[in-house]
Amino acid sequence: MTGERHDRWKAKDKFLDEAWKFLNAALAEFEKGVKEGRDETIRDAGEKAWNATIQATTALLLAKGFNEEDIKTYRQKRMTLEELSTKDYQVRQMDLRDKFMAREYTLHIRCFYDGEYTIEAIREELEKAKQYIDNVAKMV
Repeated sequence: MTGERHDRWKAKDKFLDEAWKFLNAALAEFEKGVKEGRDETIRDAGEKAWNATIQATTALLLAKGFNEEDIKTYRQKRMTLEELSTKDYQVRQMDLRDKFMAREYTLHIRCFYDGEYTIEAIREELEKAKQYIDNVAKMV
């Protein structure tokens, strides 16, 4: 394995580990927010789950050969994932592009920024974020 490729694989593992850490933090924070009735805690949990999705996506894109410099922003990740979904059967089959965008809209925009959520909807979104990370982990 060449030096650059080895570094990319190490980085991929780091980002996947980060995804799991953020998801676990999101789950704990969500339950705390529900128990205490704290809107800002629930919204922060949604943002952590979105970040878990981001980290997993970075791991996927690195594993698929993209350079970290080219996938830094949300826009770059969206565009690269969109490109990849047209070329990679497994990414397309798992519908990762649409799932990524759905988590962005529901967790990041609606829940975190707009404060527009229901407890059950966010509970379901957290599970969908977990499934997304599971699917990425299987691919990388």
